[in-house]
Amino acid sequence: MDEHHFKSGFAVLAGLPNAGKSTLLNQLAGGLLSAVTNKPQTTRQNILAISEGKDYQIVFVDTPGFLKPQYKLQQTMADCVNRAVNEEADVVLFLVDVTADFSFNAKLIEKLKSVFCPIFLVLNKIDLIKDKSILDSLEERVKAELKITQTFRISASKKQGTENLLKAVAQTLPFSPAYFPKGQWTDRFERFYVAEFIREQIFLLYQKEIPYSTYVEIEKFTEDLGAKNFIRANIHVERESQKPILIGKGGAMIAKLRQCSQKRIEEFLGKKYRVELNVVVSPNWRNDTSKLEQFGYIQRDEQ
Repeated sequence: MDEHHFKSGFAVLAGLPNAGKSTLLNQLAGGLLSAVTNKPQTTRQNILAISEGKDYQIVFVDTPGFLKPQYKLQQTMADCVNRAVNEEADVVLFLVDVTADFSFNAKLIEKLKSVFCPIFLVLNKIDLIKDKSILDSLEERVKAELKITQTFRISASKKQGTENLLKAVAQTLPFSPAYFPKGQWTDRFERFYVAEFIREQIFLLYQKEIPYSTYVEIEKFTEDLGAKNFIRANIHVERESQKPILIGKGGAMIAKLRQCSQKRIEEFLGKKYRVELNVVVSPNWRNDTSKLEQFGYIQRDEQ
């Protein structure tokens, strides 16, 4: 590899909850790395996904949706966005859902005004807009407030326009040796993704507050045992009343969750697993600093 002609760097995806960041990340990285649902706050921590070509390596950072923190967990999510945008980015992909009210982006735009690296405006879900003048006026509105290097109109779910975006990101990165070994997909371990996929299925299967009140802890993860590959996960909830909702009548809901999670995990890891799920009550864990530290949302040097 000729390091003088090789480009490598960090491309940070920033946007509101439900803007489509995780869907776009999965398209650009070529795999189902990031949990995707139609509910906000599915992503809680920055996830790195790596895309590489002959002369480049892009490290994509999927950040939690930008929101106003209402409890300690959401504050750690906001901190993730701050670190990624201000400290890690070589280019920022400002992802905007063209079907949503743009005014909600105001605080994120203020944050992006302090960014020194190039900003790509990525207008997502354009397949849902028939009148292209709406996209034109939206682009003008953003450019009146931010210095935009390039604009892309895409549909992440339809893989429309994503290839051109990928090429532009690669061209924008600085000349640098690769940050990660060739062929590596992500900086996360498999246990992390197993927990994310179980939590993804909780978002898909349950309503109201239940998905937001859960944390998935992988208690046991065994591999290379042929048909005996085994995963045991504890699902933490905040209140005793949430436990029977998660389990369901006669255990029907937890059984469905186990089945859906197992299928998602097996698709991703390419192996058969036996998945076991337990429900644990951890009172008010989203506001408990010691629990957030135990669950990995807060590092000791961040307190």
